[in-house]
Amino acid sequence: MSVGFSISYLSSNCHMWLLLSLALFHLCVSDQKSHDALCMEGERQALIRFKHDLIDEADRLASWAGEKSDCCKWVGIVCNNITGHVREIHLTGPYIGDAVTYKEMKELLKQRLGGHLSSSLLELKQLEYLDLSCNDFNWIQIPGFIGSLGKLRCLNLSESNFGEMIPPQIV
Repeated sequence: MSVGFSISYLSSNCHMWLLLSLALFHLCVSDQKSHDALCMEGERQALIRFKHDLIDEADRLASWAGEKSDCCKWVGIVCNNITGHVREIHLTGPYIGDAVTYKEMKELLKQRLGGHLSSSLLELKQLEYLDLSCNDFNWIQIPGFIGSLGKLRCLNLSESNFGEMIPPQIV
């Protein structure tokens, strides 16, 4: 009788552990997106100010709008999924090769961003990657404040028509 009792007890215990394991697994994998962190409000505002100083003829940054929108879902923005801090900005413009017609070149040039780089980027304390390559900043100087982006590991400003002098804060 004691052997039957212990087998029955072990069997129900195994079922309980199996159900618990399945429940935990379901919590971990179900609707992962709903558990992602939203962007930080201060960083969203900083990106809005950054956008305000840019010239965007093609409206490439149309998703960068709305008082309640999640900046982590905006075009070109990558956030840390746990903290919600902006980690990367990818705003590469189109590359204009040699084999394009005048009409194609004109259209591609409209796709390029221009204007000025706002110091509001300094509010993105976790920014590690900034790519503004292949845009047209009309030979303005690279702002020295970029050297103060403490976590920045990758900066790509190539083919973006910045002034020739690189500020000493960046070097």
